[in-house]
Order: sequence, then structure tokens, then C-alpha cells
Amino acid sequence: EQFHPNKSHTFVNKEQLFKVEYLDDASLTGFVAEDIVQLGDYSVSTRFGCVTKSKGHDWAEADGILGMGFPAAALRSVPFPLFWALTDTTKANEPQSNILKDRIFTLMLSKDRGEIVLGGHDPASVEGAMVTTPVRPSPLADGEEAFMHYMIDVQSLKVGDHELLNFKDSSIAIQAILDSGTSCLVVPDDTFEGGLLESPFKAFQKQFGNLDEPTIYITIEGTTFSIPYDDYMVDDKPCVMKMKNTPRTFLLGDVFFRRMVVVHDLRNPLQPLITVGQRKDDYELTKKLAVVGDRSHVPLGKKKVAKLAPTSEHAVTKLPTKSGALFGGQRQAG
Repeated sequence: EQFHPNKSHTFVNKEQLFKVEYLDDASLTGFVAEDIVQLGDYSVSTRFGCVTKSKGHDWAEADGILGMGFPAAALRSVPFPLFWALTDTTKANEPQSNILKDRIFTLMLSKDRGEIVLGGHDPASVEGAMVTTPVRPSPLADGEEAFMHYMIDVQSLKVGDHELLNFKDSSIAIQAILDSGTSCLVVPDDTFEGGLLESPFKAFQKQFGNLDEPTIYITIEGTTFSIPYDDYMVDDKPCVMKMKNTPRTFLLGDVFFRRMVVVHDLRNPLQPLITVGQRKDDYELTKKLAVVGDRSHVPLGKKKVAKLAPTSEHAVTKLPTKSGALFGGQRQAG
């Protein structure tokens, strides 16, 4: 059911404008408001942005953007992302508040829908052991650091048996940002002043066409996770993109979340943690709201993969498929 501000007696227009700009030149503009927001079984009165104009993407396919990120990355006019507001214990006694006790959420995706678990994760969704790794802070212009992204260390990224992160020094790692707002794996086309022996993007281009439906492997904290061929192929194209600029990171987008159980543990704001597990093949994402103990399982609708943008470059631009068709472009969704 669509939200209509004029039908809410608790809606307040805060008379402030906002604009959000994305790395791929997409943007959203509108005004800031406050109302009671419910996600799953939890609710709170909080600020949010009401979009009146959009640029780039097919925004008509989305109901909105959930605020599940860090406060340091939020707008000044909306200082607390939705998830932080829903877990703000100082609001526990406010009317119509139902605050989530543990600041933990889990995100899982498939090709046609998704699931957010508030308050933990479902152990039945995981195949094998899970690993926990710290979120890395980002440097700021003033020399300080802050948690801006869900950025973690990754030791290895392979297509088949071929390593894409050929470090000059095997003791180092590269950071990856977990980003469900990005459709693909987005890898750098850079050697970082010799830290890598070759560009990961060019290494993928070179190796992919010589392999038969290869699996992609990602190693985190010494544990290797797999993304099968069918899960990173979108419309007969490998969903692996080149970074538009060259930060010392790469992006783990939707194709990563399709095979993983990704737990975001924000209970300690000074050291947030990410726990990753391989998702069971037969685990079905919820189709309706379900409350299990202290957990709330919230279904997410289908997210379309955005179409090609002129400035993007796909990892494989001309490769025959078994039927003789050609791989084309696929752009990152911001």
C-alpha cells in the first residue's frame, strides 16, 4: 500500500530540502518530513526524505530506499538512518514506538526478491560455518576516520582457479564494500602503485572467456565462499563491472547477497562487525512478514537490474554464448 502524507494525521513537513547524489550520476531530491515509520514488527517516529524528483535509474520500480547505513554517511537533515532510529532505546517509551532491542540485521537476496531479518539471522539459512570480520572505517578529509560503508577485508577473489587479486605482498588484503544498491561485482582496473601485479578487472577479462561457466570464489577471514556461474550472470552477461574511479576497494553487490547470509552487527558502534555464511541452496526467502522469537523476517520486492549507462564498462563486451549471441553491457546500479 502506497504512503500518502495527506492521509496521515502524524505527518509533519519539516520544511527542509534534501538532495542525494550517487556515484553513477543518479540523484534524488525532495523534502524532509517526520512520521511514524514501521519496518517489520518495529516502529518509531523519525525523520525521512520524501522524494519529489529523481534522475537516472528506473526509480518508478522502487517504493523507496531503506536507511540501513551508518549515521556518519547520512544527510545532516536526516541524521539517523531508519535502522538506527528503530534501535534507539531512548525512544522506547514514546507512543507508538516498538524498538528493536538488538541492533542487528541480516540481508539475503535472490534474483526476484529479498529478505531482511531484524534482530539476528535464521540459523537454518546457513550452510557450514560462518565467519566474522570487522568493518573498516573510512578516512575523512580532516584526518579522522568514520564508519561510512560496510567495508571489510578480502584476501582473495578468483574466477575459477585464477586469482584476480595478485598481491605483490601476500600478507596484505584489499577492502570490499558490501553494497546491495549495486547490482554486480565492481572491481578496480588499477594496480594501486604496484601493490597488485595486475589489474583485477583486466585479469577477469582475460580469463573469463577461456573458462567454461566458472564459479567466482571470495575469501574472507581465511574462509572461501562461492558464487556459482548462474548467480552472477544477468541476461546472459557476467555481472562484473569496472570501477568508474580507482579507490582502493571493490564492491560486492547483489550477486554476492544472492548466495550469502550477511549479518550486520551494529551493537557496538565503535566496532561494527559483519558475519558471512554460505546460504543453503534450498532456503526459501520469506514471502510474508514473519516474527520468530526476537527476529522479524521482512520480505522485499523484486529489484530490477538497471540498464547500461554510457560511462560504464562491462567486463566482457564481445564473447559468443553457446547459442551464438553476444555478451553486452550491464551497468552498476547505485
